[in-house]
Parts: sequence; C-alpha cells; structure tokens
Amino acid sequence: MDFTTNLQDFINYLQERKFRKGTIRNKKAYVIRYLEWLKTENLTVEQCSYADLLNFVTLLKKQERSTENKNKHILAIKQFYESQIRLEKLEYNPATNLHIKGHTQRIPHNLLNQKQLENIYNNLNPKTPVQYRDKIILGIYINQGLIRKEINQLELGDLNLEKGTISIRKNVKLNQRILPLVTYQIMSIHKYLTEIRPQLIQKSEGEKGQRLFFTLADNPNMNECLRYFLRTLKKKHFEFKSFHQVRSSVITNWIKEKPIREVQYLAGHNSIVSTERYRQVNLQDLERSLNKHHPLIHSK
Repeated sequence: MDFTTNLQDFINYLQERKFRKGTIRNKKAYVIRYLEWLKTENLTVEQCSYADLLNFVTLLKKQERSTENKNKHILAIKQFYESQIRLEKLEYNPATNLHIKGHTQRIPHNLLNQKQLENIYNNLNPKTPVQYRDKIILGIYINQGLIRKEINQLELGDLNLEKGTISIRKNVKLNQRILPLVTYQIMSIHKYLTEIRPQLIQKSEGEKGQRLFFTLADNPNMNECLRYFLRTLKKKHFEFKSFHQVRSSVITNWIKEKPIREVQYLAGHNSIVSTERYRQVNLQDLERSLNKHHPLIHSK
C-alpha cells in the first residue's frame, strides 16, 4: 500500500497555508506514524473510520505519550484528511470530532513586568537608521505583543497615526485585530516613516513595496535581522530571553488590568482557553506572594 501521493498532498497543503518548515516536519512525522499504523492494520486512508482512529489513539496511549502529544497527532491527521477532501479525493474526515481531554498548555515563565520591559526599551540609544528601526520594532513587541510573523506582515497602510492604531492581519495562529498605539510610539513611528524609512530604502537592495519593516538586503522578511537584534538584546539584558517571552509578559501584564475577553481580543487568541492560562500565571504569582509574606495562611 503506497501512501506517497497522499503524504505529498498533505505537505503541499501545509505549505500553501504558510506553516513553518519545522511545523511541517513535525506534522509529517505524526502522519507518517499514522500511515504506517494503517498498513499494519491493513486499512486504507479511505476505509479508516472514527472507531479505527480510536484504536490508533489507544496505541499512542500504550506508548505512554502525553495528552499534548496525542492531540498533536490527531490535529495532524485531521489536517491530513482536510488536504484529501480539498482535492476531492475524500468526502469524510474521521478525525473531525476527535480530541483527547485533559490537555493543559504550558504556563509561560521567566516573565518580565512592565517596568522591566520599558527599561529595556529606554536603554536603547539608536545611532543608525537600522538601530532606530529595531527600536521601533521592540516598541511594538512590548506594547502590542505581536509575534514575528505579524511583524513581517506589517505594511504602511496598517498604521493610522491620526487614530493612534495599528491593524494586525489574521494568520495561521492568531486573529485579525486593531490595536492602540502608546503615545510615545506615535511620535517615534512618525519619525520613522518620514525620515528613517526613506534612508533605509536608499541603502537597501530590491523592491520593498509597502512593507513597514525590511532588511537592507533583498530579503522578503525580517527573520535574520530579528535574530541578530535578539542576540544584541540578550547580551545587554540577562533577563531578556526571547521575543516570545516578551509577548507572554505583555499578555500577562494585560491580564492584571483588563477584562479577560478584552485581553483575548488584544492577543488575537482564537480560544478563551489560550488567554486563561495567563490568568493562571497571575494566580501562581499571588500564591507565591502570600506564602512569602503570610506563610501561616497556607500552613496546615
């Protein structure tokens, strides 16, 4: 039984949806494990039913895989069937309603408070157009909590300095949203647009179009520049670990001040469950504070 064509259809489907190479590699591995299991059960992709999938999950359980890992297998299989349905090779997705309960997302750690984030930002003293661009990007990270993909997607038309907002496009992970800019961002972004960006365009290679941020080289994204910028920040600030850490910190700080549904919107989360885990971080912080200052409250 040859599943090569089915697997290539799946990879093409993931690539069209702009999944990262690492994510595609992992999902491919999950689906290969599933296809190999089908062979041992003498089943075809078309024949596999919901009940058969439960048997596959039982196998994963016997292998002592975590709930998170089992759900990752299921999601990849679900997407695999979606790729086949899209090509009209199948009409039914047996994994549609399959999900293993009990999955708990990892709670963010090594978080930074608002004062720490602002200190890191204020300690940057840009002397070149590239350094000024990078400080603007850091300001967007620490105030709007974006992910790298969203930074890469930003265009000139996404900014409305009169209203003090920035529009974020929908992507594979997060929803579309319009976020407020902090006051100091409006002035610094205006300078970037009128003075700094034109200087960068003059020094750069290739057509930049409407991109808000770009490299000096002919490169369609900022990934390499952001990696270099990250290394620079980590050298200066030992507490700074990653831009993902910054996003987690921003959302956690929002949770302390704003209603949960508002935070869900600001963060772009599809599910309120994703937002709730940041509330759990605050509850743990409160418990640690109580244990430190009022140890008798929790003593038995």
